[in-house]
Amino acid sequence: MLTISGLTYRVGGRHGRALFDEANAQIPARCKLGLVGRNGAGKSTLLDLIRGRLLPDSGDIFVPKSWRIGFLAQEAPGGEGTALDTVLAADKERAALLRELERDPAPLRIAEVEARLDEIGARAAPARAARILAGLGLDAAMQERPLFELSGGWRMRVALAAVLFAEPDLLLLDEPTNHLDLEAALWLERFLRRYRHSFILVSHDRQLLNVATTTTLHLDNGKLALYSGGFDAFLRARREAATRQAALAQRQQRERERLQRFIDRFRYKASKARQAQSRVKALARLEPVALIADAAPVSLCLPQPPELSPPR
Repeated sequence: MLTISGLTYRVGGRHGRALFDEANAQIPARCKLGLVGRNGAGKSTLLDLIRGRLLPDSGDIFVPKSWRIGFLAQEAPGGEGTALDTVLAADKERAALLRELERDPAPLRIAEVEARLDEIGARAAPARAARILAGLGLDAAMQERPLFELSGGWRMRVALAAVLFAEPDLLLLDEPTNHLDLEAALWLERFLRRYRHSFILVSHDRQLLNVATTTTLHLDNGKLALYSGGFDAFLRARREAATRQAALAQRQQRERERLQRFIDRFRYKASKARQAQSRVKALARLEPVALIADAAPVSLCLPQPPELSPPR
């Protein structure tokens, strides 16, 4: 389980804006999670905090020590290695075991290494890496080309293939479809639906969030809230919660008005003074209902274009 407890993180120093304000969440193992929130709310920052690239100002993020974390970097890989070799190298354990065999270890150690390679399916790894690359649009010829010959977009697909091939216990994906065409995006949907471990997905692709995720984590005003279901289910649940909160606020307002009328009427009447005082205390105890705020509307200002001269 991934546990976020009392997380506070500010941008701009101690007195800067708080992206997270004592936020809490418990994310179970094997959870297919969509992380949503308005632009600038801190979704990418949360991924950096989870993987340890950033440190919180206070609070804790607990990730089981045995979990391997994989992150889709936003920088395209480069170098003279082929696309296929780059993906295969992402499985650090397999690569280390193969290097150890090349050093000709003792016979007993060779047996141990071979047994471990069989256990992790290392012999089938090239075929599996090739299938992932093909799913993302790289044919056999492209898989054998060195990275420096590929465009930035294709190299980003190689980076995505590498992190998918490594099969980490917690996969962190930040806008993975940015460099994908429709066919590759559909392939990624199917891959994530079958993924055996946990992942956290940040995406503006509503279809991907609905198809691939089973849980939604909403980041809003520095707090985290967990919802069951994909993005559409989250929106329905939030609308229903907003409706309930609005109805509760209306009932509370009517109660406030009722109490205030009694107080105004009998505050200075001796026979009712005690009852009026009890209403004053009851009114003070009524905590305002926090309404769920809608997203701020987008305001566009389009300048008036100058008149064009008629064509000659």
